[in-house]
Amino acid sequence: MIRTTVPEGRSKRVSTRSATVVKDFYLVETSEGAITDEMEESLSRLENAAAPAISSLIDQGAWPISPETREAVAAWAAMQYLRTPAARQANSEIVDMSLKMEIAVQGRDGMREALEAVEGRAVSEAEVDEAWQLMTDFDDYTLEPHQNDHIAMMGRLFRGTALQFYGRSWNLIHFQRKALITTDTPVVLMKPFGQDPQLPIGTATAGGVLVALDRRVGLIMANDQLGDAQIPGTPALANSLNQRIAWEARNHIFHHPDDTPLQGLALPPRREREVEGTDLRQFLPEE
Repeated sequence: MIRTTVPEGRSKRVSTRSATVVKDFYLVETSEGAITDEMEESLSRLENAAAPAISSLIDQGAWPISPETREAVAAWAAMQYLRTPAARQANSEIVDMSLKMEIAVQGRDGMREALEAVEGRAVSEAEVDEAWQLMTDFDDYTLEPHQNDHIAMMGRLFRGTALQFYGRSWNLIHFQRKALITTDTPVVLMKPFGQDPQLPIGTATAGGVLVALDRRVGLIMANDQLGDAQIPGTPALANSLNQRIAWEARNHIFHHPDDTPLQGLALPPRREREVEGTDLRQFLPEE
C-alpha cells in the first residue's frame, strides 16, 4: 500500500497492517485504574463480522443487498466513522468549548461555588479574582478530556449512526479501470445539493455518506427514498469521488501500489480544528 502524507504529498510504501495503526489509541482505563485493550478486541470482532458481508458485495456481486449484509456493513461503516483521530479531536473540542461556555455562563458566582466545593471552605474575593482571570483566559489553555471519553462517545453514538446508515438508499459504484483511494478519515459526509457550504453537516443531514469498500467499489449511502442501485463507474466519477475522499484526509491518503489515483487531485491543507469555534468571551458577564 502507498501512503501519502498531506499536505506535503510525500509518498512511501507501507504494509497494509500498519498503514492506519495508532499505537494504544483504543486503550481504556477501568474504574480500578487498570488498562485494557478490550475495545481493540471489540473493533476486531466487528470488522471480522463485516468482512464476509463486504466481500459478498465486492467479489460475489450479491444483489439485492440482504438485510444481514446491510446490517453488517452499516455497523462497520458507523464504527469507521466514529473511531478516527478526527472524531476524537472533534469530541475533545466540543468538551473544551462546553466547559468554557459553562464557566462563562455561571460567572463569578459559579466560580466561587466551584472553588469552595474543591477547597471545602469559604474563599476570599482575591482567590475568586485570581481563578476567574485564569479560567476566563480561554485562549491560554485547552481542556483535554480523558481518552475514555472518546471510547464512551463511540458507544453512545454507534447504534444510532449504524441505524441512520442502514436506512439510507445504497448506491454501489463499480469501477473497471479507475481505482478509489481511502484516507485516515475513510467515511466522507457529502453536503446535500444546494446547501450553503458554510453550514455544518452530520450523519443525519448529509446528502450522502461515501466510503470506499475497496479500490474498485464505492458505496454512497444517499439521503433519499429512491432505493438501492448499482452504478457503473466512469473515470470522471472516480476522479470526483477521489477528490472528495482526499479532501477529508487529515494526515494520510492510501492507495494500491498499482494505481495512480492522485494525479490531478488537490491535496487538503492542514486542518487545525474539527469544530468551528466561536469567541466564548462574548458570553462573559460585563464587568
